[in-house]
Amino acid sequence: SNVFYELTIVDGWEKYQVKKMLLDKFNTEINLDYNEILADTYNYQSTDSIKKIIQLMKNNKSIFFNKNKNKAIFKKYKINEIMVIASLIEKEGIDDFDKKMISSVIFNRLNIGMKLQIDASTIFSITKGERKLENKLRIKDLKIQDKYNTYYIHGLPPNPICYVGRKTIEIVLENYKSDYLFYFYDKYLEKHIYSKSFKEHKNKLQEYRKKNAK
Repeated sequence: SNVFYELTIVDGWEKYQVKKMLLDKFNTEINLDYNEILADTYNYQSTDSIKKIIQLMKNNKSIFFNKNKNKAIFKKYKINEIMVIASLIEKEGIDDFDKKMISSVIFNRLNIGMKLQIDASTIFSITKGERKLENKLRIKDLKIQDKYNTYYIHGLPPNPICYVGRKTIEIVLENYKSDYLFYFYDKYLEKHIYSKSFKEHKNKLQEYRKKNAK
């Protein structure tokens, strides 16, 4: 058959979402690690086996990284580490500009040995990508002793926390520069607020909380 079908893995999806989609489409339970493939749209034919489709996904990732292997950032970080950083950004960022800013914060913190303290990593330490977290994070959750919880560990988690799209990885490879070390989400402005120092960050948070208390 010359008829092609589309299969889309959405940026930021977790394992339980991809497992369900593949089960619905192919009646087969497949477990794909986050660092095996890219979140992307794949074209396949009705005669293609699920094994062939998965190999197509893996080849897509290999081709992408081969095209970008000369980027300067690979002198310091491996492919899996790039995907880990991109997965954190995928979960935190609102748009491409926001992802660039968060990327710069992550690199700045890594460069000075500061904990990343990213909420999305704490959520993953609870769910392991097998379900959606139904409740909000609590202070005690930030203290969970897990290798994925960046409030607990120094440096990066061992593997990505979601499926990552090529655009987000390209943002990481760009290695965008800023002086920011802190950010928080302002629900009134619907954007992240960035700060260069803890003092500045604390002052902005206090102003935000005053608004929230009214």
